[in-house]
Amino acid sequence: MKLLFTFFLLLTVISLFSVDFNIQAHFDPQNLTISGTLCTKSGIKNFLLLPNYASKGNPYLHALYEELSGAMDILSVTNGEGNEIDYTLDTYPATLMGDEALRKETMLTIKEDATRVIVHFRTHLKREQLPEEGAYSDFILYRFGWYPLPMEDNEGLRIRPHSWQLSMQMPENWQAIVSGDQIGESMWKSQGDYLSSPVAFVRKDSYKEFSVPFEAMKIIMHFREGFEGEASKLTAYALKMLEHLVKKLGPLRYSTIHIVQDPFPGLYGITADGLVAIGDGFFTSANLWVNGLLDPLAFYLVAHELSHLWFGIGTGVDFLKNNFMSESLADYIAHSTIFELCGKDYYMNWESSDLFTSLIKNYFDIPETIAHADQLMLLYTKMAGVKAAVSDPLDAIPQNFASAIYYQKGKRAFFSLEELLGREKMYSILSEYYRLYAGKSVSRDEFLAFLERYVDPEVLYALFLERRNFDARVYPSDGFVNIDSGNLKIPLKVLVETPDGSRSFITSDSTSFPYVSGMQVHLDPEMRSFDIERHNNHWPLLFESGYGEYQNRYDAYLLSGRGIVGISASGIDYTGELLFEKYPYFGIGLLNQSGYMSDEGRGYSHTGLSLYFQPDLYSLLKLKYSGLEGFSFSANFGIPERLYIGESSPLMMARHVFSVKSRFVDTSNYYIDCLYNFDDTLKHGLYLGIEGLIGKIDATPTYIGGFYGSWIANVRSKFLPSFDLLAVGEASGKKVFDPFYDVLSFEATSNALDPLMSKYTPTSYLLDLRVSFPYVVSMNRRISFLNLFSLGGIGVSWELGGRFFDSGNVFYTSLVFTPVIYIIADTPFKINLGFSFLMDADGASTIGIKGGVSLGSTIYFNEKLGFSTIKEVIKWKNSGSR
Repeated sequence: MKLLFTFFLLLTVISLFSVDFNIQAHFDPQNLTISGTLCTKSGIKNFLLLPNYASKGNPYLHALYEELSGAMDILSVTNGEGNEIDYTLDTYPATLMGDEALRKETMLTIKEDATRVIVHFRTHLKREQLPEEGAYSDFILYRFGWYPLPMEDNEGLRIRPHSWQLSMQMPENWQAIVSGDQIGESMWKSQGDYLSSPVAFVRKDSYKEFSVPFEAMKIIMHFREGFEGEASKLTAYALKMLEHLVKKLGPLRYSTIHIVQDPFPGLYGITADGLVAIGDGFFTSANLWVNGLLDPLAFYLVAHELSHLWFGIGTGVDFLKNNFMSESLADYIAHSTIFELCGKDYYMNWESSDLFTSLIKNYFDIPETIAHADQLMLLYTKMAGVKAAVSDPLDAIPQNFASAIYYQKGKRAFFSLEELLGREKMYSILSEYYRLYAGKSVSRDEFLAFLERYVDPEVLYALFLERRNFDARVYPSDGFVNIDSGNLKIPLKVLVETPDGSRSFITSDSTSFPYVSGMQVHLDPEMRSFDIERHNNHWPLLFESGYGEYQNRYDAYLLSGRGIVGISASGIDYTGELLFEKYPYFGIGLLNQSGYMSDEGRGYSHTGLSLYFQPDLYSLLKLKYSGLEGFSFSANFGIPERLYIGESSPLMMARHVFSVKSRFVDTSNYYIDCLYNFDDTLKHGLYLGIEGLIGKIDATPTYIGGFYGSWIANVRSKFLPSFDLLAVGEASGKKVFDPFYDVLSFEATSNALDPLMSKYTPTSYLLDLRVSFPYVVSMNRRISFLNLFSLGGIGVSWELGGRFFDSGNVFYTSLVFTPVIYIIADTPFKINLGFSFLMDADGASTIGIKGGVSLGSTIYFNEKLGFSTIKEVIKWKNSGSR
């Protein structure tokens, strides 16, 4: 017996001291907790308690947009003899993580030296449906930090790679998905040092799985019942990618790679050591409208996430300081692999034989290729006035443009290196980098020093450290063709075509060469650099027409034809436009409006002109003239600002927006409409609009003013009451407003025959007050309908309000139902359908219906009263004006 006890003790000691962390935990799905003990011998003093980040709430953000964290309780800290060790719960010092209020009690600091440290903890999971760390009835994912994380650098988010052994207990109807080697029914062990021990919990009666071998590894796909087809397709993509990348970059350190279906809607992926979660959009709504339309995007997503197993996860980074070494590298690997395996980097499956394919591409204005989508993001970043280096830390980049810097600009930096070195050499360098640094956390300086063995430091500085936007251009001068790189040493491919043939070369300096008759010169023809303006990359300038397969609107000046057909009870109409544009800065076009009026029994045809000008993301001017509608002019101006919301970096946005709309048909019909919007819902739940209109309507002078306001109470509850106010008036007392502008009679064929609405004529002023109590019920499992949409939940809102106008007062209560549906590309779309009971002061009553549609899936699904322009409330017509 003594010998047996000694042997058991020896095994325990060997098991404990063969890894950095020994974790024993229990998952309780009913209370949504993971309780455990973490035993370590490594002498680590500081641990990040990531669930405590923002657990007390964000004082800079409205509750409507706030995602509360879970929480981690430290129950005790003891040494190997069971004696308590002194410790403190401190504010994590990394200001890169955001405001101090969000970082309180997020760092466990051990105050004593001990051979062994045992931390007893309990992690509380979020009771919300989120991409990770959220709670579904059958799925929970925790990627980083469900246990105290060891940190290498407390000034950022640099996790110390560590080896671990995990024992996880759970109810019988639940299964744990854990990376590493499974060494028992409920025990796993890392293969070397990992950044974390990611874990997903799935209900056995809801999820299925299958296993596919690959060399010394295997892929296990975990998916909800009913999605075998999509799961098989994604697994095939993963196999194809792994086969390619293992040859290029070297073998991984995992015996098993788990891929799981994450129920949260969207087209996204999440990666940790040996585990990849793929958003529900690639399962539930992947084939809406057109089967296979999202296949290229799905392949790209899988490629990106698996690339993290080499870079960002396989070789660790500080995710706040050096995120480019994770996202930029992974996106470069994914994109370059797509080129190698597929030849063409289509954004979606434009070769699908479905008749809707071309309609979807043109109507939704979807980029043709991934490179085009990247270029659009770079262009938007430049037009927003953002300048940032690829290697900038997270707090140096506006939060809503960080992805464009880390993904698009960073990816193009590595593509530029590929232009300089060649793809095979580039992959050889990255393979060596992975071999040297796998299982380690690497800093920016270490990474750039490694690259300096192969690349000129000035080139690396220009690609990764320079904040100026890059705008290469080509132009002729004094018999020479000049290549101007703006004093930035960015490797750039130059393609020279002459009547005798073509040649190409790579340069990282400005240069020039003699011009030859018939010569054409193209800079960066394959979109490999992060050049933000490409219309000046060609000499002579590029001109293209139509919307052909190979049209590149980022490079070429376009001459395109567009047309819209409208059919109604009053007839049929067609608006055609021939537009010349430099996308997206300006365009000028010829118009033709023609049609047939059935009530008058005559046809018509009118010509005209159109013009738009958009110098940046905050300004847009439009001018149009036609013989049918006269002159119209519109302008929008926003005031960009950096809005601090307590997190790592501010948002770059415009809360203050000014708009002007005007139309001139003739001297009896014209108006100018000015609008000011203040959108502060993100911070304080407040939205305001002030509008004024002056003009003549059917030769009658009209002076209209109005105000719209909406305020959502800042309470942490599923019920977020909102208050809405609409006030409009005509200065000279003309009766131009319809008091029932948004309601249709449910009791009569028209409002004019309704028992209540027919009592009241148009009014000279209208005051509409409303309080709403919305509530959203989200579905754990989305349901698709006839391949048209998937239903993800439903909102219900109870409204109370009153309308006051010069001929009476009407009070109402409404019940609004709002299905939250998802259409093509998992785009959230809401349909508002309301039933209203209206009663006036005399007791007359009626039932009305109202409705609307809007994009987005926020809990605030009430339809606004439509105050984007006052004519939503005005019932008037004029000769020829629409």
